[in-house]
Amino acid sequence: MDDAEDAMGVEDVHVSSERWRFHCRRCVWSWEQVFETRERDSHTAWYHYGLPSQPPWIDPGCPACGASGKAFPGGSPVPPLY
Repeated sequence: MDDAEDAMGVEDVHVSSERWRFHCRRCVWSWEQVFETRERDSHTAWYHYGLPSQPPWIDPGCPACGASGKAFPGGSPVPPLY
């Protein structure tokens, strides 16, 4: 870090990518999306396609029918149909 960054108070930010799976209970469509997290201290910011976004579990809309979907962190299986 140079003196200009130090003077501005720039802190280390941990950046990672997370894959999330989604499932629509209305039309049974399943899909995946990748989100980027940027963490600093106790704060986490979410990005999708490089733009700020809500966390993946906040009202994910189904791309097929528009209904609200259910979010699962990467690697979690989609639940069976009822």
